[in-house]
Amino acid sequence: MDIEFELNKQSSRLEYKMILPLSNDTQIAKCMSERDLNDLLDSLLDILNLKKIVEKFNCEVEEAKELKKKIDRDSDCEDCSLKLQECYRCGIICGDSILEQILFKELIKNKINVELQMRINKDNSISHYPEPVNPDTILTIPDFYIETKDKKICIYTDGHTYHERTEYQAVRDRSIDRDLQNLGYTVLRYTTSEVRNELDKVINDIKKTMGLQLNQKETGETPCFDGTCIRCGKRMNFNTSRPMCEKCYEIWREFRNYDYIENYCHKCGKEINNMISFNNPLCKNCK
Repeated sequence: MDIEFELNKQSSRLEYKMILPLSNDTQIAKCMSERDLNDLLDSLLDILNLKKIVEKFNCEVEEAKELKKKIDRDSDCEDCSLKLQECYRCGIICGDSILEQILFKELIKNKINVELQMRINKDNSISHYPEPVNPDTILTIPDFYIETKDKKICIYTDGHTYHERTEYQAVRDRSIDRDLQNLGYTVLRYTTSEVRNELDKVINDIKKTMGLQLNQKETGETPCFDGTCIRCGKRMNFNTSRPMCEKCYEIWREFRNYDYIENYCHKCGKEINNMISFNNPLCKNCK
């Protein structure tokens, strides 16, 4: 289908002539206003199930077609919690790199704001996707870029392990890393195995580099409690002014009986009969 432009001299307005060839010597032509053409495009996008993608990501039709193809084809997209939220960056900017897609989605789920494919030039100037790359001035294009108050972090997902890299690849990566560090960047590189098999560890490493505080669940550390709930015996932080865990304290607070006999010494955790109460949470050996 060819579309030609023609000026209607009688109305002095631009009209579109849509020409549909039927055979070598036969065609159908229809003059359309810009509004007519937009309506036709909307209808075609609806028929092709592309309208929602085009409107959501403000992308070109060809990009929308590519995105839809990936969403329909990839099983990982079906149940993705970021579906139709980050599809453009994941499917178009990350491209066909599965490693980048995996790490990108996990970064977003952890509420880490990243920029994809930022261009860093040798003179420390930068540009952003999809601006063209000048091969004479470009230093590197990190997969992910994160900026905090006091850090500029470049992250790479390498498709090879450290032992699989050729000498050229290793020398090139070290050279880029040195140049970036001289320009004030922090560089993180992760292998295929790390991204696929140790993703939580990778995310925690990135958070630490950003200076974020990790909770106990993220670090995998077992909390060190130095006290015991005097009612149920659960380990907790030592606090003689409130020697109960949250659950037992809520029950106790309803009656507030300070002399009610409890079960365990708040400090050593031993079961003590007829001696422990809210007012007296320690056994004689721990006082």
